Amino acid sequence: MTKTFLKKYWLILTSAGCISTGIVLACAGDNGPEYGTSNFTPSIFVDSAYSPFFYSYQFYYGINYDENHITRFSNSNVQEWANYLGKTVPAEKIDYLLNTANTTSADSALKASAPDNKMKAFLEYLRLAKKCEAFSLTTIDHWEVDTTKKNRHFNATTLNRQLREKLTAAPDVFVQERYWFQLVRSDFFNATPQETIRIFDAYSTKFPSNTLWYRSLAYKAGAYYKLKDYSNANYLYSLVYAGCNDLRTVAHYSFHPQEQKDWQETIALCRNTEEKATLWQMLGIFYSDPQRAIKEIYALNPRSERLDLLLVRAVNRSEQRFSAFQTTLLSSDMGATASDSSNQSLRTLVTQIAKAGNTARPWAWQMACGYLNMLDKQYDAASTWYKKAETITPKEHRAQAQLRLLKLLNTLAAARTIDGPLEKKLYPEIEWLDSSQADQSFRNDDAFQWTRKVMAAKYRLSGDQVKAECFFSSPAFYVDNRNVEALKTFLNKPNKTPYENFVCSLSVVKQTDIFEYQAVQLCMNDNIDPAITAMKQAAPGAARSILPGNPFNARINDCHDCDHEAQQKIKYSKIDLLYKLKEMKDKINAGQEVYTNAILAGNAQYNITYYGNARTFYECKIYGEGGLWSMDSAFETALTNMKTAIKYYSLALKAAQNDEQRAKAQYLLAKCQRNEWYNANAHLRDPWLDKNGAKPDFIAWDGFKALKQYANTKYYNEVLKECGYFKTYTAKNP
Repeated sequence: MTKTFLKKYWLILTSAGCISTGIVLACAGDNGPEYGTSNFTPSIFVDSAYSPFFYSYQFYYGINYDENHITRFSNSNVQEWANYLGKTVPAEKIDYLLNTANTTSADSALKASAPDNKMKAFLEYLRLAKKCEAFSLTTIDHWEVDTTKKNRHFNATTLNRQLREKLTAAPDVFVQERYWFQLVRSDFFNATPQETIRIFDAYSTKFPSNTLWYRSLAYKAGAYYKLKDYSNANYLYSLVYAGCNDLRTVAHYSFHPQEQKDWQETIALCRNTEEKATLWQMLGIFYSDPQRAIKEIYALNPRSERLDLLLVRAVNRSEQRFSAFQTTLLSSDMGATASDSSNQSLRTLVTQIAKAGNTARPWAWQMACGYLNMLDKQYDAASTWYKKAETITPKEHRAQAQLRLLKLLNTLAAARTIDGPLEKKLYPEIEWLDSSQADQSFRNDDAFQWTRKVMAAKYRLSGDQVKAECFFSSPAFYVDNRNVEALKTFLNKPNKTPYENFVCSLSVVKQTDIFEYQAVQLCMNDNIDPAITAMKQAAPGAARSILPGNPFNARINDCHDCDHEAQQKIKYSKIDLLYKLKEMKDKINAGQEVYTNAILAGNAQYNITYYGNARTFYECKIYGEGGLWSMDSAFETALTNMKTAIKYYSLALKAAQNDEQRAKAQYLLAKCQRNEWYNANAHLRDPWLDKNGAKPDFIAWDGFKALKQYANTKYYNEVLKECGYFKTYTAKNP
């Protein structure tokens, strides 16, 4: 240890033991659970009283900052006084007097009190206790950067004299202990550290080692800290940590080892091995190498329960590499990889202890050993440890579930590909894990998601693309229609085996989703009749979903919001759009109003792409929802393709009968050409790019060139007025 050893935190003391004088702590991220990735549930192996010290990205697990200093003992204090006063005084009244009433209210209650000795003693105590709260109950400000600020000076001469008088004259031990606590607290804030220590020592043996006694001891520890006697301070904080669950985080937060000399002196103060083990456990949490703490405690007492918390913390921290472990399993290289030195040393240590089998929970060490071996891809060794754990793991539900989960992960990780016998072996385990998702008593979500991904990866290696897709969906699967048809066949297969039924149940894509996806594909490729047939087999809610803008309208400048806000005489659903396209296509084929129908059909085909006002047409379970940026790159080509829109605008140009019609057709073709240019230069598609060279002012698309010959038309002038690109082009090319 060096001089800087653990100089992270400053002493905090309130009525519970701590107030802040400047806290600098890292905030946890908002993504995922505070413990990161985990398949190893700490509460299965460690008493819940230690839960704040479970591994977490936050400061304390489940609470982050311990900000309960003012109200920590409110309820227990009310209950203790209620027991003392008896049933004649309602608990609600006691609660009000203790936790809400001010000094004036306490004085008034005392003057109006009935001649009951206990009630009078309570109110007399309360009057002085309220005065102590003025300087001891301080709200924590985590953003206070001035650590030199001190509490406002309070002249406690009179208050302390009154407290000492009442301490001497108190009618019983119960009340006397409370005056003692208030006097210790007042001396801590207002007198010398030596006086705080003296008052504590003068009376400490007269009172039982209850919560109030440990609260007082925390102030004595703080007094030693003020004196920079870190050895005594840390030793006393360890007694508070071990003796009072409610003050455990407070004591740990105030625990402040400085350097090796202080630490050795602290250890020397211990009266027995249990106290030494407590100190090592406190040191192993956050501050120092947990493996060293494990070794020290194990040497003191192999059966110490203080080992278990450090074990699960070490495992939970080590398993954060589970994501990297998963990545290698999803790649073609599934061979063993070397772990880094810290993971290797942890596995070696846990293995040594697990082999000895002399801890309080040997099954916990065996499970941990198996899991650490699996993470290092030592699957046979992991399996051996799990078999040993099977014989001694308690029959309790969560312990058995934990072992079963770890065994499943190891079995799957060890398999290179999936075959029939392995399917038979894994089926009941994966089905159990799936059904366990509703059981929040152990950590199973990461394991289930990992299982699905790895099963999918190994099915792909086996050549079974359909089952792979059922376990974990991949957009690339749907680019090949042969895959789509194969999945449709599998989902619709009669007389499935129980395993096949289970696999189908895992698929996020159902038959109706496939039909909707195929309907969109067929429509975009101008296969309208089969698109209608497919859309009819999609979910009714999908087929009848309303498009936000009229897909048959076209603006000079695309403005989706404008189209969506415009009044629509006719609102089109997905199936309505297909029926209308069929009607237009039939008229075009019959030679009826070809220009008008081709323009409208082209508008619709334009608007159902990423660039149009009806992109919701393609939103579905497979394509996803939202703009192109939220969709997989596998679908980009299909959703940005202009070929069908160009087909119909070209038909319209060919059928045009005047320059106005030709001008419009040429400009709409130019819009398609612009989009195709962006498709080929996707990095410039971002609308947030500036125009100082990162994004072009204009491109001389063919439609622009052709449009120039129709300068005499009204439509040309409308384009010139509204389209900045075209205006720039004409200025540079007069």
